[in-house]
Amino acid sequence: MDTATPAEKNSPKQARVICGAKRRRDGQPCEALSVPGKRRCKWHGGCSTGPRTDEGRARSMLNLKQFSFRQRP
Repeated sequence: MDTATPAEKNSPKQARVICGAKRRRDGQPCEALSVPGKRRCKWHGGCSTGPRTDEGRARSMLNLKQFSFRQRP
């Protein structure tokens, strides 16, 4: 029996989907609800907007360069 009101059926929570990203700990799909308007949950990148300030972009690029340097054999 469906007890949801019409307002509840059209709420943003209803539009959310299951994340489905692969979990690291066991390789199974993530079952968390996605961020509204996105396809992934908050743990798998749904909330990420990236660096927005010039300082944040510079810090991000520095980290990227350091990471790629460490990954070389």
